[in-house]
Amino acid sequence: MIVLAAVVAVATFLPENHRIYGSWWFTLLWFALALSGIWLICLRRLWSKPLVCCLHLSLLVILVGAFVTSISAKRGIIHLREGIPSDTFFSTVEGKEGKLPCLVRLDSFEIIHYPGTEAPRDYVSHLTAQGRQLKVSVNRVARLGHYRLYQTSYDDDLRGTLLSVNYDPWGTAITYTGYLGFLLTFLASLWRPLLRRRRGSALVLLLLLSATAKAEGLPTISKEKADSIGRTQIVWNNRACPFATMSTAFLRKIYGRSSYRGLSATQVVVGWSEHPSEWDGAPLIKVKGHDYRSFIDFIDTLSNPPRLRGVGRDSRTDEKVALVLMLRNGTLFEPLPEGAEPLSTTRVSLELLYNRLPLTLIGIVLSILAAASSLLRSRRVYLALRLVLAVYLLGHFCLLWYLSGHIPLANTNETLHFIALCLVPWLPLGSAATLAVGLLIERNPQITPLVPVLNSPWLSAHVSCVMLSYALLVVSFFRRTVLRYAVSLLAVGIFLGAVWANVAWGAYWQWDPKEAWALVTLLVYSVPIHQEILPWFRSDRNYRLYSLVALAALLMTYFGVNYLLGGLHSYA
Repeated sequence: MIVLAAVVAVATFLPENHRIYGSWWFTLLWFALALSGIWLICLRRLWSKPLVCCLHLSLLVILVGAFVTSISAKRGIIHLREGIPSDTFFSTVEGKEGKLPCLVRLDSFEIIHYPGTEAPRDYVSHLTAQGRQLKVSVNRVARLGHYRLYQTSYDDDLRGTLLSVNYDPWGTAITYTGYLGFLLTFLASLWRPLLRRRRGSALVLLLLLSATAKAEGLPTISKEKADSIGRTQIVWNNRACPFATMSTAFLRKIYGRSSYRGLSATQVVVGWSEHPSEWDGAPLIKVKGHDYRSFIDFIDTLSNPPRLRGVGRDSRTDEKVALVLMLRNGTLFEPLPEGAEPLSTTRVSLELLYNRLPLTLIGIVLSILAAASSLLRSRRVYLALRLVLAVYLLGHFCLLWYLSGHIPLANTNETLHFIALCLVPWLPLGSAATLAVGLLIERNPQITPLVPVLNSPWLSAHVSCVMLSYALLVVSFFRRTVLRYAVSLLAVGIFLGAVWANVAWGAYWQWDPKEAWALVTLLVYSVPIHQEILPWFRSDRNYRLYSLVALAALLMTYFGVNYLLGGLHSYA
């Protein structure tokens, strides 16, 4: 498992890693893992432990299914133009043309947008095959016998479509059987006590107070008028939202705070829009640390016409300058189109409240208090504070859900709030640390429509399992009894993601960097579970030393892949 984890991890950084994943020696490594699993079952006579035996057998079935897929599956791309039937696709596996069991004709292609915006909600191809009307869209598959068609891309004139073709009648079925066996075995094992109740030590941290000064000499509107304008609904970032939401996000992005010298974000945006020459000299663009520059510092006034200078050195600063340019040019937002359904008054009020209150900071303070209460002798106070924290974080999570219109597990900040909620029963201080990271990310807040592939019922199941497993893996550093459940949950989350990928992309595993590192994390954390045959891990000291290395793999999976490797999972 360690050798496999190392190979997979290194391969994610190589430009042509598909050659490694498809090589004979890499397949041989998986055969070695399967044989060692069989040897372990026989050596330890695992049939005397039905649940453990079924768990290992399920993993073996998954490997068998993956092998069958690798030698028998067909994958390709078919390009259809409107009204022209075809049954020929190009095989990406064999590098030659293949044939579908029947002719397929594209009747029409359409992009469905979110109401009142230009953000795509779904891509839909309407087909005719064997006299039947078929519909292919993101997360919706069309079947032609054992062949499946998936929406992949489209022509610029919207009169052509690109569909992925997948033929895998046996491998997928075998793999899914293994997934199901693992899931049922895991659920059957949950009757055992999940965690032992035990008080832990806590660290106490408290900080914060900020002062504001008036922005003298900068023209803007009154606070009362700003509050009224802040409720006006606009289209920004491809969604309908109150003007105050856009203003708050804009100011946090360029300045790092939601107010400037006593002025609200709405006052700043309106003032800058109406009086750009006066506001261009205000030190509002945060460069680094406590260094702030004005917009005029990035303008070469001696050139004719004036042009930007000093850009291209720091991408973050360039982005802030670009946002100011969009504001000055009137392209940062658009008025709500006529006929578009406006947001309800309740939703607008709640979103304004969400923008105004430091909800994440309150969560951090409550988490620290709940953690510190473990030092008290009163168990009632300890349990009461944890309950208050759990209710608060659950309410925050539900509010995010209501405002975004989807389960809030689609980007880093949203998942951090979910992890904090999951950590409450076991490690409130972990909730505080997780929310602290979220507080840093909130300097660039976005509650935007989901990209089409995330509009799937598999989203909540997959991400919930994975995020909960991540939280428990952190807890396992302090409480070893959690490790088995954390690893099992991670495996279930990966399997659910594989099913989702098969629905969305036509393949349940594509060695995407996020997939690969999730597998690395699973392999690395699975090793210390086998302490009965690996005596080195029986020592708590050795286990914690190893857990530090494992934690590095977990951090790479959650944070590092997004910023270093990208891939199919780079939605945020």
